[in-house]
Amino acid sequence: MLQQTLVWTAVCLGALGLCLWRPELGRIVLGVFFLVMAIGVNLVFVLVSPEGFVKLGTDAPLVPLYEWFFRRVVAVAPAAFGLLTAAFEVTVGLLLIQGGRGADAGLIGAIVFLAVISPLGPWTLPNLIMAAALGVVLWRRRRARGRPGGETP
Repeated sequence: MLQQTLVWTAVCLGALGLCLWRPELGRIVLGVFFLVMAIGVNLVFVLVSPEGFVKLGTDAPLVPLYEWFFRRVVAVAPAAFGLLTAAFEVTVGLLLIQGGRGADAGLIGAIVFLAVISPLGPWTLPNLIMAAALGVVLWRRRRARGRPGGETP
């Protein structure tokens, strides 16, 4: 698990570096990342092992409320929970890729999502680094629009 956490931390730091260097490219790359996670991970997880969604929140949550939520709420319909999660990630991914003002909603949605899932366990804490990367993009986009002629695509 430590190796997985270190690899994920490196990926999140790479995302932060990209977003600091080229925020709009970072937005698009992370939009694609959200789509891949939605379809390639969560949707597949729903099809192969929907009960695994319960395990995600009960194995090593950093916040006790998470274990309660996953045992009492997610366990009732783990496949539905997984599908809702995947649908949300697809929506966020598409908003991030599309650009324009809709991308701001995608950035906010992605930041909130990453912050909410970060306490699932020690291996998800690096999500906060990726949330910070998306926060950089959002801040730079809003700052650019506040300047005369500084419209962001």
